Amino acid sequence: MSKKKFRLGDLQLRIMQVLWDAGPATVADVLERLGPQADLAYTTVATMLRKMEDRGLVAHESEGRKFIYRAAIAADDV
Repeated sequence: MSKKKFRLGDLQLRIMQVLWDAGPATVADVLERLGPQADLAYTTVATMLRKMEDRGLVAHESEGRKFIYRAAIAADDV
């Protein structure tokens, strides 16, 4: 039985790399780790994470008002 493989866009892949390397993170953490050269708005990263969660790529847990995102798939699945 073959495992499902996911195709990711450039930004999605960079976000997943942050979560695989650093572990669970908030939107602000992901944005910081992407670095200033990424030239992204907070809302852009938040929207992308929400869309990625809809696809089953990431999952989140609530901690107060913060969402802590984690990778829901392994790097080998991409």
